[in-house]
Amino acid sequence: MAPSELDCSTPWVKFFLDGEDGKGDWEKRAVQLRGAHCKLLKDGGLVDAWRYHNPRRKEFTSFQDQGWHKPGKEWHARVDLVLVPERQVADVRPIIYSKITAHAAGRQSDHVPVGLQLALPLG
Repeated sequence: MAPSELDCSTPWVKFFLDGEDGKGDWEKRAVQLRGAHCKLLKDGGLVDAWRYHNPRRKEFTSFQDQGWHKPGKEWHARVDLVLVPERQVADVRPIIYSKITAHAAGRQSDHVPVGLQLALPLG
């Protein structure tokens, strides 16, 4: 689930191309799912570290541009999250390896890797 509009290349990514089944009220379902997702993280004390450190930046981890999609309906989203406890979010550096393209030679994934550098106290 992309946590916000900033995390999608198109609004709601049309809830994965027109509501998954092509029928129904995709926007209402998308709002409900996104709300449930964000509540689960908040209740668990988890923070999306990448968004915390990059509050307005658009960068994606999933590239749906081959195979099953409808022609001309490619989309990108940041759905691979780096979740950390809220009390530690300032001490991490989340990374999206966007220079490693999702469909680079030999890669079989439509996602790019994400990582985390953690600042540990010395002593």
